[in-house]
Amino acid sequence: MMKIITTPMCEDVLRISGLTDYTVVKPDEIKDADIAILLSETRSEIPKMSIKLNTYSQVYESVLEIQKRFNTKINEEEINVIKNLIDENNAKKDNRKNTKVKVYSNFLKDTVLDMGFTIDEDCDYIVAPDYMNLEMNGPECVVVPSHKNVSTNIVERVKARYDLLERKLCMKH
Repeated sequence: MMKIITTPMCEDVLRISGLTDYTVVKPDEIKDADIAILLSETRSEIPKMSIKLNTYSQVYESVLEIQKRFNTKINEEEINVIKNLIDENNAKKDNRKNTKVKVYSNFLKDTVLDMGFTIDEDCDYIVAPDYMNLEMNGPECVVVPSHKNVSTNIVERVKARYDLLERKLCMKH
């Protein structure tokens, strides 16, 4: 029997993908398993399946990757919610391309690009994670909740970031 571990930030994707036999551990307890399913930036001494969960598409692709690797049955209701969120986001991308954003973090860069905003040093807004204490002069800074201040529900977590960026970055246009 294969021993699979994951962290609280990834657990939802395993559940949606239909994987049922796994153990949830804190990031500093990643050990004693055959494989760990972890965020790509999480370090691991044991074999690891890296997933990205910054955008709706990354969540969708991660679910499919886990389903394929472990031959599970996906939760169709939840995957359809994710597909609808991808479609809604794609429908709004054209309206966002004129908003120029400077981004301080790879996970937020993924989100900003997926939403259709333009990344540019000469920007209308700055987007930064809450763990950076930036002193800013100039463009408005939008602070986005990161690890400790977010839902462990992956769809809620991604949706909250998209909704925040939509509200804050689409005001001027």
